[in-house]
Amino acid sequence: MKLNAKSLLMLAMLLAASFPALADDFPYPTPGTSAPTSTITAMATAHVIGYFAGSSASDTDFISMCDVTTPFCSSFTFNNQTTAVGTSFDFGAVTAGDILRFDLSNTTTGQLLSSAPGVSADGINHAYFTHYSNTGAPNLGGGIPAGIFVGMEDRPFGSSDLDYNDAQFVFTNVATAVPEPSSVLLLSTVLWLARRTAKRKYFT
Repeated sequence: MKLNAKSLLMLAMLLAASFPALADDFPYPTPGTSAPTSTITAMATAHVIGYFAGSSASDTDFISMCDVTTPFCSSFTFNNQTTAVGTSFDFGAVTAGDILRFDLSNTTTGQLLSSAPGVSADGINHAYFTHYSNTGAPNLGGGIPAGIFVGMEDRPFGSSDLDYNDAQFVFTNVATAVPEPSSVLLLSTVLWLARRTAKRKYFT
């Protein structure tokens, strides 16, 4: 069956609508490059619960969640050197639609780095977000439920490997508006095909 430009465009729209269902795109797929900045929101009027998922860092890091809308910031928690995988923490109550950010305090270097580039000491995004389904592979273990996986980079630009695995967490009751890299590639391919089909139709 041949797909015309209109059909391909409809397919692209359906793919875009299905982005949130695509999951588990970690470890960070493009180390050495800065992760795209994400808009993080509260899904429901409820508490945000975070689960420690691991660390590859030699520095000592702590994490905090800030509700930018309120504004409110939780205490810093989850020492990446001593916290067991699966340990949970209540980051506080939020209202559906509130804008959230995640801050990392590197107590070894004394720097604050964040998912909001304007808050970070070096002005870049230090958090990678993707969906975590808790089904199949990869599985983080520790009884961590499905949610949003957050991998943070704990060194500033210039002294960082930008692999976004220095401090890793899963948060429930949060959503990210940025599609997964694999989804972007798939959507880009479909849109390219639609454009190519439309051009061919126009010039023949």
